[in-house]
Amino acid sequence: MSLDPEEFGPRFRVLDTECTETTYRGLKDDLVEHCRAWGERPLAIDFTNVHIVALRERDADFRRGTDSMDLFIPDSMVLTWAVNWRGGQMPDRVYGPRFLSYMIEQSPEHLRHYFLGASQECLDKLLARIGQRNPRFKVVGSHHGYFGPGEEESVLRDINASEPDLVWVGLGTPRQQEWIHRFRSRLRGGALLAVGFAFDVNAGTKRDAPTWMQNVGLTWLYRLSQEPGRLWKRYLFYNTVFLQGLLRQGGRREDPPRRKHSTGDSVEELPPATTTPGDGYSPRRCNVLGVGISVIHLEQGAEIVVAGADRAGKAGYVTVTGVHGVMESQRDPELRRIHNRSFLTTPDGVPMVWVGKWNGCGEIDRVYGPDLMLQVIRATAGTGRRHFFFGGKEGVARELGERMKSWFPGTEVAGTFCPPFRPLTDEEERALADRLRETRPSFFWVGLSTPKQERFMHDFLARHPDLCENWDHGLIMLGVGAAFDFHTGRVTQAPRWMQRRGLEWFFRLCQEPRRLWRRYSVNNTGFIRAILPQLMDLKKYPIEK
Repeated sequence: MSLDPEEFGPRFRVLDTECTETTYRGLKDDLVEHCRAWGERPLAIDFTNVHIVALRERDADFRRGTDSMDLFIPDSMVLTWAVNWRGGQMPDRVYGPRFLSYMIEQSPEHLRHYFLGASQECLDKLLARIGQRNPRFKVVGSHHGYFGPGEEESVLRDINASEPDLVWVGLGTPRQQEWIHRFRSRLRGGALLAVGFAFDVNAGTKRDAPTWMQNVGLTWLYRLSQEPGRLWKRYLFYNTVFLQGLLRQGGRREDPPRRKHSTGDSVEELPPATTTPGDGYSPRRCNVLGVGISVIHLEQGAEIVVAGADRAGKAGYVTVTGVHGVMESQRDPELRRIHNRSFLTTPDGVPMVWVGKWNGCGEIDRVYGPDLMLQVIRATAGTGRRHFFFGGKEGVARELGERMKSWFPGTEVAGTFCPPFRPLTDEEERALADRLRETRPSFFWVGLSTPKQERFMHDFLARHPDLCENWDHGLIMLGVGAAFDFHTGRVTQAPRWMQRRGLEWFFRLCQEPRRLWRRYSVNNTGFIRAILPQLMDLKKYPIEK
């Protein structure tokens, strides 16, 4: 008797996709058992990755078509981690190409196989390799995937005449899912398996990612490097959609598995850093991979910055941090400590907000560097507090100062400086310190890039601890990066709807693909791979200062 889909293993909902927990051997054994007696129609099995889960989230037509699938098998490491976070216990993903290879070696002699998809050249190579590896593997038919609507009937007749137990469908997403949805009711067989890339890998027409990249969830990055023109949107856009949805799903759960607020590991009360303007100005922090992100929103952040600058003789710095800064901090422990010693480390990126809300910090919201600049300058216009702008190409800082005075009448600019594209010499740094002592700004805006601006602010204040000790107010340095170019119109900001959905990185990548592709592709994947074990309490990241 054929197996019911529920008998293949427990299911765990990841976004709106019910993923089945299984293993290579378990799935093989269940398919063999199921094929002993066909049901009225074949099972529909999708080897599912992050792209497919995210596509189901974003594309209503694709979701309706794939709702008819009986099984969604976790095909990617990231999806497997998500299943385990939801309560599963999968030791490994069940990767479509590897499962086909496993079946070539382990399939019983009586099991009949049909292959549909790929080019004829690829199909010929695949069948030749199968014959070499396991002469007893029974292939009862095949057809290439380059057929049009007029050939669909003949393809269906050929499959049914062959009476296969398993039909391997390698037409690629979303075509293979659409084909199964349309024709499943007219097919005979034990199961239809949507395996996409598996034909090419096992035929040797395309190389798969190295094992080490597969094991750490970077198969997508390898494939993107092989076919950037075809795959960039699938991986860069849909990976972000998946992460956004996953963190929102987790945040809605009242008691998610292995989530322990009582340990204090995710949300911590940190004492003010030694360079902060004084006690009472350091809000609690959310631990994001060992970086303490201040649990604040924009208005609150601006109020704290302004209040900090009013403390006589005290100096501190503010870092605005997103995925890029957090991932740079994984590679540089000193940069991580610089973030954790700051007066504030604001949640500059939307993923920081998602993680904060997941950890129970409902009040956290994005404190975006360019917005923080405008909020602080608006609040201090006409109050006598002065601003110094440091960064950008020649003339940018001066233009920014003029724009701020135009936008917010009463704004006082203490000075501007466009630094060279190298570290300041000792003489240049002393001259800058002397200029600050003379002009006495309350706010020093730094428009370099991460991690240059964070290191500059930290090191400058460390080398000049008495910078404002005789002032009747304090000094707050704020590293706001691209805000200089945004507010002078040199670079266009992402639309607000993209910013709110965590897609600003995608907009910027489209503007500067050569400069930013590696930052976003490597960092975004690395962040997903690292943050999921932390959210599942499988790995601890202490906040070190």
